[in-house]
Parts: sequence; C-alpha cells; structure tokens
Amino acid sequence: MRTTTKIKSITGAAVALVALTITAFTALPEPQALPAASTPADAPASPPAAVEGSALPYSDTAALAAALPLAVDESEIPAYSRDTFGPAWADIDGNGCRQRDDVLARDLIDVELARNRCTVLRGVLEVDPYTGKRITFQHDRVAEPGNPGSQGVQGEHIISLKAAHLGGAWAWSDQQRLQFANDLDNVIAVDGIANQSKQDSGPADWLPLTTYRCTYVTKYTQIATEWGLAVSVADRDALVTTLNECAVSE
Repeated sequence: MRTTTKIKSITGAAVALVALTITAFTALPEPQALPAASTPADAPASPPAAVEGSALPYSDTAALAAALPLAVDESEIPAYSRDTFGPAWADIDGNGCRQRDDVLARDLIDVELARNRCTVLRGVLEVDPYTGKRITFQHDRVAEPGNPGSQGVQGEHIISLKAAHLGGAWAWSDQQRLQFANDLDNVIAVDGIANQSKQDSGPADWLPLTTYRCTYVTKYTQIATEWGLAVSVADRDALVTTLNECAVSE
C-alpha cells in the first residue's frame, strides 16, 4: 500500500508540472516582426534591373517602344568614339573574369575553362540566336584546323555602343558608359560572322532572321527604356511594327 501511494503522489506531481509548463508557454507574448531595414535617403541609385526577356506581353512592350524618346540629330552631339566606353570587357562585377568570358560561360554548354578558371577554352553554342546554327567554340589557344578560333563566337551588344552614344550616352559619365558597355543584359554570345554583319545597325536596318527576332526587339526595347536611351524614328517604328507582329503570333 505504501508503494502504491508513493507512485500516485509522483504521478500527480508530474501531471501538475506539465500543466504548469503548458500554462506558462501559452502565456508568452506573440513574436513581433522585426522592422524592415530602411534605405538612407542619400543611398546611390541602383543599376538598371536585369532584363528577363519577354516578361511583358509583346503588345505591352510595343507600347513601351512607341514611348521611347527620339534621338537628336547626330550633327548636334560629339562624334562617336569606342574609347569613351572604357576598356573592352572590363570586369565590372568584380568576379576576377573579363565580361566576355562571363558571357561565353553563361551562353555556351559543355564549357571547359583554362587554369585561371575564367578563360573559356572550349564550349558549344547550341543554338546561335542570329543564325540558328550549332557552333563549336574553340579558343585560339586550342583551335583545331578549320575552326575560326576565338572569333567564331563573339560577344554582341544588342544595342550597339554607337547606338547608345547617339541615344544619349554621349552625355553620360565615364563610369555609366563603362557599365553599359559591359552590361551582361545587353551582351549575348553569337556567331562571329553574323555579329560582323550587324555591326552598329539598329532595328530599322538589321533584325535576326531566326525565331530570336521577337526576343531581340523585346530586349532592345527594355534595355533602351531602362537606360533612358533615345532612338531614331526609323528604329522606333521598326521596334513597334515587329513587336506588334510578334503579338499576333503570341
């Protein structure tokens, strides 16, 4: 009997302790959300947002294109010089690699890097945006006979630097021009010959003949909008017309 009484006493005490713990826990105050971090009023402006292809319907992008400002007459601004956009393929993101190699590493598959973990030695451009071809890229160091080497796949500015200059970049700071020239949203890997064929042409004079055409005019419009670039009347009309054509097949 003593043993039974002792067990009952222990059990009763345990139940009471559990009940007390539950009561104490439920009495705790609800957790409060931390206040959101504030941005200083004098914080530097952020760079343009990343371009995500056709995030908007083509018809909406056509409206953006129609609203682009028009460039002033070329005779009213300084002459274009590539040097005003800084050294080619500067490492603006600070990852230790040239922007050209960043583009190749992003756009090619089966990429082989050199020992410096930056230079792309080999890779494949599975579908070239401008020709639709499959291109085997080989750096000059490892190019086999018949392969065009490093010039086989080039970094191409969707909005050329000259077009940017005419559209207002002539009035930018040196740092802004450097950023634009190396902005990975404005640079894609393409067939070298096709890139040379395009040169500085705007949409009125050159557009891809492949299905990339709709993506191209979308990116062109978005980049011009985000960087505040003006375009010629002919280029604006070509963007609007092409985007409306893309909208029909959407």
